[in-house]
Amino acid sequence: MIKASFGLTETGSVRRENQDSYLVDPAMGLFAVADGLGGLPNGDRASKLALDILKRQLREHPQMTLEMAIGIINEESRKVGYEIDESGFGTTLTIGRYKAEEEILELVHIGDSAAYLVTNDKAHLITVEHTVAARMIASQFEEACEAIPASAHHTLTQCIGQDLYIDPQVAEFKIQEGDRLFLLTDGVTKALDEESLRESLEVRESLESICQTLTFRIEVAGSPDNYTIAAVEF
Repeated sequence: MIKASFGLTETGSVRRENQDSYLVDPAMGLFAVADGLGGLPNGDRASKLALDILKRQLREHPQMTLEMAIGIINEESRKVGYEIDESGFGTTLTIGRYKAEEEILELVHIGDSAAYLVTNDKAHLITVEHTVAARMIASQFEEACEAIPASAHHTLTQCIGQDLYIDPQVAEFKIQEGDRLFLLTDGVTKALDEESLRESLEVRESLESICQTLTFRIEVAGSPDNYTIAAVEF
């Protein structure tokens, strides 16, 4: 059962436009965040289109897996993006779907947003970043990773809308009563250190209160990027 849900998105203090989008649909058990790529044109359109396709596909085909859905989203986004501009467009995409009958959270993720599952008042990061730095660390090249420019640490290795084939993270998690899911674009995770973020997520307050606290801390940190949060309590 879904007890509560909440979502917000903000432009931040530095960016002129918001290229983030989010989806909070408790009736479908569907939650997602998308962050349009600023290095390509039409990032705002890319993130919104990805969520529109997601919702349409699962309404028409409710038994479709998220892994299948994200493949279709990538294909359709790629087609639209390259019709608009020769560079195409791109977006990250992190999706959670709650299967109430099985008490299972289905997760699919591509890019550098983050998903945290809070269970027994402990926040657990359940996504991996698809970035150059993350790939190097996974390959045990930590020293080389430290040597590359900081800006390259956040260079995506894959996203929605650019490549014909993608390899998203796919996972399922058993959900118990009281668990909470937070989907965060990198405007949240870059602005706050890990300790501060976990501390905020583990507080037993309303989802709206937690999100407003995160907003305050991000703004104090300078909010250098768009930031978006989608949250649900089971």
